[in-house]
Amino acid sequence: MGGCGKVMPMKTLNSLNSIEAWLWCMARLDAMHAHLVRYGFAYIALLFGYWAFSMKYEMNINVSNSLGGTVYLVEKRTLPSRDDYAAFYYPSDFIYPKNARFLKRVVGVPGDTVEARNHQFFVNGNPVGKALPVTSDGRPIEENDFKGLIPSGHYYVQGDHPKSLDSRYKVVGLVSDQMIIGRGYRLF
Repeated sequence: MGGCGKVMPMKTLNSLNSIEAWLWCMARLDAMHAHLVRYGFAYIALLFGYWAFSMKYEMNINVSNSLGGTVYLVEKRTLPSRDDYAAFYYPSDFIYPKNARFLKRVVGVPGDTVEARNHQFFVNGNPVGKALPVTSDGRPIEENDFKGLIPSGHYYVQGDHPKSLDSRYKVVGLVSDQMIIGRGYRLF
């Protein structure tokens, strides 16, 4: 660890009683007092700015190859429109844990028509991808059997990669607006 002093070993910290631990913490704070007095307002402003930013936005890192970008800004509590990116909670526990954060492109909005022919999916007659019988690691996967008008409050999402885990499969299906975290913007 560099620059911020030594860290008290856990064995020593566990052997302290509460008064000794309090005195140890006060000594550490006293050592930082001059620094905090000089730059305290800057820290407060920085923390307030971070808090204000995090109330409205969050940063997401794409770790899969389903989308081309790496860093995305997500505007929280904002529903996406067609061709926007949508961050949402993954509804299943197949491959990824339930409620993992996913980011996909919205290709179908309420009122659009979803069709499937020979495992090929279409939204409003436009091809949006072919469902494969197995995942990249060879697990069997069931394609989505939804066909018809996308109901109010639901979205058809799609990754850019042909093997993306998206609305073509039952484990994702149509994404409800209650699962949406917010609208995404690709930064890098």
